[in-house]
Amino acid sequence: MSSHPASTRGNWHPRLSSSRAGQMSFALAIGAPAAAAAVLVPARAHITDPALALVMVAVVVLVVIPGRRLAALVAGISAGLWFDYFLTRPYESFTMDRSADIQTTVLLLLVAVGVGELAARQRHHRAASEIVAENLAVVAEVTELVAEGSVTDEVLEAICDALLPLLHLASCRFEAGATTVAAPYIARPGSVSYTAYQWDATTKGLPVGLVALPVRSQDRLVGQFRLEGPFPRVPVSSQALAAAVVLADLAGVALARPGRQPSRSPAASAGHG
Repeated sequence: MSSHPASTRGNWHPRLSSSRAGQMSFALAIGAPAAAAAVLVPARAHITDPALALVMVAVVVLVVIPGRRLAALVAGISAGLWFDYFLTRPYESFTMDRSADIQTTVLLLLVAVGVGELAARQRHHRAASEIVAENLAVVAEVTELVAEGSVTDEVLEAICDALLPLLHLASCRFEAGATTVAAPYIARPGSVSYTAYQWDATTKGLPVGLVALPVRSQDRLVGQFRLEGPFPRVPVSSQALAAAVVLADLAGVALARPGRQPSRSPAASAGHG
């Protein structure tokens, strides 16, 4: 088994990935309804307005299925405008002289927003399930290392490698023999604390600078991982923080075994770009 659980997940920048996906969704939301309405122009004299509207609804649904709420709103507005411009009289004008056309335009917007909201919720639940599965896989791999009696250095290095993508870190190192926990630190069950107050990592990401992850063995502080994040304000989920606490507990188990003290300190890992 590989001693580097993080290698199965890779290092990625969630903010950049989300930004690119959002830009693509936004471009589709603007362009797809316009293209569909233009394609329907030759048939507008032979197909009823309700049928044309259904085609536009289908286009809107396809655009908003990825689940971007802003894209859904834009798609609805775009579909309504281009339906009005290309497919309702007077043609090639944004003027509507029939109440039915106004109702159809409003319907397109409502459908887009409704489907977009449902798709966004489904995407959120799917993403959350995938994250939980990944976290469990990482914890399982490190647990297997500990159960196999791997040397402590290997366990600590594997935990650092797992923490890098889990918490979006630039670097991770283990410091043995700590007597006090430096603030800010990751506390149970999965939060970031300055002792006097809690830091909201789910919206702000990890604090700038070093963050401690205490390692305890039989309620005794035996060391701490020193973590540094490269991307300010990249959210870190409470599930990821809870998984980090479990990994620290596994480090404590490894350090508690007789004759298994680390041969060097600190054990360190660094992220990649």
